[in-house]
Amino acid sequence: MSKIISTLSKIWLKVTNLESSLFPLLKEKLRLEELSSKEQKLIKILDFAEIEQFICDTHTTNISKDREQIARAFIAKSVYNMQTTRDLIDRLQIDRTLRILCGWRYKTDIPSESKFSRVFKELSDLNIAQKTHEKFVKEYLSQKTFFYNATDATKIPLREKAVKVEKVKKVKHKAGRPKKGETREPIKLSKLELQKDMQTVEEMLTLVSTECGVGIKQNSKGNREVWIGGKLHISAVDGDIPITAFYSGANVHDSSVALPLILETSKRVNYLYDLQDAGYDADIIREFSIKYNHRPIIDINPKNSQVLRDKIQLIEDEKKKFEYFGLTQSSDTHHYNQRSMVERVNKYLKDDFGCDKIYYQGANKVASVLAFGILSICIHQSLKLVT
Repeated sequence: MSKIISTLSKIWLKVTNLESSLFPLLKEKLRLEELSSKEQKLIKILDFAEIEQFICDTHTTNISKDREQIARAFIAKSVYNMQTTRDLIDRLQIDRTLRILCGWRYKTDIPSESKFSRVFKELSDLNIAQKTHEKFVKEYLSQKTFFYNATDATKIPLREKAVKVEKVKKVKHKAGRPKKGETREPIKLSKLELQKDMQTVEEMLTLVSTECGVGIKQNSKGNREVWIGGKLHISAVDGDIPITAFYSGANVHDSSVALPLILETSKRVNYLYDLQDAGYDADIIREFSIKYNHRPIIDINPKNSQVLRDKIQLIEDEKKKFEYFGLTQSSDTHHYNQRSMVERVNKYLKDDFGCDKIYYQGANKVASVLAFGILSICIHQSLKLVT
């Protein structure tokens, strides 16, 4: 308990120090009447992220010019909800305060758009945003116990062509046992069946494609949605804090990333319940969650089964009767309703942190744009725990 208190007090003391010492000093130095709410948010996120710690990986002996400033600028791009690098550079040209917060004193110091692009590729290849996010969670959230871990995937439309997937023709055999001397190929194991025996997240993710694909899903209104691009699979805990996020192609099923998400989130923080929708309805996922001392609450997927449809309908009818008399049917219903936290993270990512439209191409760059958004959301939502 003392560790949890010290971690929260560490956040609180740092925020208090920023507001009481740094903000007044910045206003005096920059000759400002007041720092805007966006500027205050950016200062806090930059101070907690400390992304400069990972820039030294770019060059072993001599760090190239502007790497730290550009990394800070890409965090600012997420916080200020900008969609393109061109928008970011234009804002840096006219916004003196933002320019100084990122590390440039004069307009002439700002690098060209081509240099921004080259440096962003370096930062993406080194997973700078992902490493910074992991470090923040480890330093400030790892000792706290959360109630819920909600998992979901959100579509990421891209402006590139989908990679063609060659369909493997299945050899049809007659029903029944094979004839004498006939050899048949063994039944191919699913990704979940292969992943459940793997020991590391990296090994599990080797089975998950990150190539641009065609995604098809049914939305909340029952309509079919088709898009070209990818998916971002997110695990979020209480307070709408994203703890883990993995990028995949759009044609990857949500359940294929469930086990890596549970394993990685379990390493980073302590939590009690795994909350997932019907897309994750599989016994392997439930057993894996229990293995790591969590309680899975996963919606039932009818899977074209009339028996399951009838079971779901019966549950719904009973729920309405209990609600009519003001009675509580099951605590699981209350717990499952908390799954909306991950949907809010999806909303923040696209509407408030610059990931509504992504113009980059290539899995590494796209994943890095999303990682900068996830990092900013994680820090911003974490600060709300104490402020």
